[in-house]
Amino acid sequence: MTERRKPHRLSLFSQRLDRVAYIAYFLGAVVPLAALALLGRALLQQSGTETRPVLLATFAGLGILSLAAFFALRRTSRQAVETLDRDNRQLATLLLASRDLAAAEHEDEVHRAAVTHAARLVGSALLLGPADAAGRHPILAATGPAAALARQHAPADLERLAQAACEEERVVNEALAGSASWQRGGLFATALPCRAGDGPRGALVALQPLAAADAERTAAFLGTLARMLGTALRNAELRETQRNFYTHATHLLIAALDAHIGAQGAHATAVAHHATRLGRALGLDEERLRRLHTAALLHDLGMLGIARDQRTNQATVRLHPALGAEMLAPIRLWEELAPIVRHHHEWWNGGGYPDGLAGEAIPLEARIIGLAEAYDSMTNAASYQQPRSPAAACEAIRAAAGTQFDPELAERLIALVEKDESGR
Repeated sequence: MTERRKPHRLSLFSQRLDRVAYIAYFLGAVVPLAALALLGRALLQQSGTETRPVLLATFAGLGILSLAAFFALRRTSRQAVETLDRDNRQLATLLLASRDLAAAEHEDEVHRAAVTHAARLVGSALLLGPADAAGRHPILAATGPAAALARQHAPADLERLAQAACEEERVVNEALAGSASWQRGGLFATALPCRAGDGPRGALVALQPLAAADAERTAAFLGTLARMLGTALRNAELRETQRNFYTHATHLLIAALDAHIGAQGAHATAVAHHATRLGRALGLDEERLRRLHTAALLHDLGMLGIARDQRTNQATVRLHPALGAEMLAPIRLWEELAPIVRHHHEWWNGGGYPDGLAGEAIPLEARIIGLAEAYDSMTNAASYQQPRSPAAACEAIRAAAGTQFDPELAERLIALVEKDESGR
């Protein structure tokens, strides 16, 4: 048996509006019309001038009653529209807040998004953090003119509201003293605790003009926003934990790889640096740059699957891109790196390995890493080959453009190197 859903606030309001409109219409139209019919019948039975004053008074009364009904309906309709508009704006703001809070990667982004959307409806908002060792509640984010003034003139009041909301875990409503000149008529403050995990993570404080304050609606709106904020903070913490693990696991693998194949003069780090710099020059977004950087760090991961005594066997060494991709593919966090690692030794003309891809069939990130690795191998003093100067390495890259390297990427890298050299 399905659970019966409770009516939404808007549907209840619509039903109430229908009842009010029906009553107003009945009193303002149906009753007067019925009375007019009865009077008209009586008037038809009588004739004489003495009935005219009665008739005029009757029609005047009916007119006044009808006009009153009209204005009552108009007022009710206007209030209905204003209420619906306010509710719609709150709903739209909550939807936007939900989107922005879900997209926020870091806690400070979550803080800014929360106060921004709270201020969209109430004018000004602040987010105060949990009490520190000294018992103070630091302001994490604030927006709106009243928030700036309150932050400057009434920090103690803000902390008191935040403390009450956090310790008692309830909504705190308070009209701040209207005598202070900076308030310009008084402010009404609403503070709600924000929970994330086991306890409060601070308080969301809304400030609005005292004359326009609506405590019930403000608390309802902020209550929903505070719950969304708590969820977003928890998600941001999980993302940070994930990034922390991701970063440390990457460096552990690089250390294991360096130990396995011998010191390479920070080859992986240098390749990642050159690749990321080239990617940024190409205009890649931050997400692709992050992916490019990590793939560059792990581009030789497959060498862990090759025994040390086989490192001089070129046929065996050529297996390392495919081996690296196989290691990464089952890991959800790194599965998107697998194609990049697999194809970083492909050539622009199709003469590379392991799959003989050519041209733009090679993933862009793989082309970038292949070029960055070649440049570092030619210029790194700890490389397996005699190191070259940056200028000599650029000449070798230019000579291989169109065969081994993507010609456009080659020119971009050469331009970056020449810019570095000219600036020395």
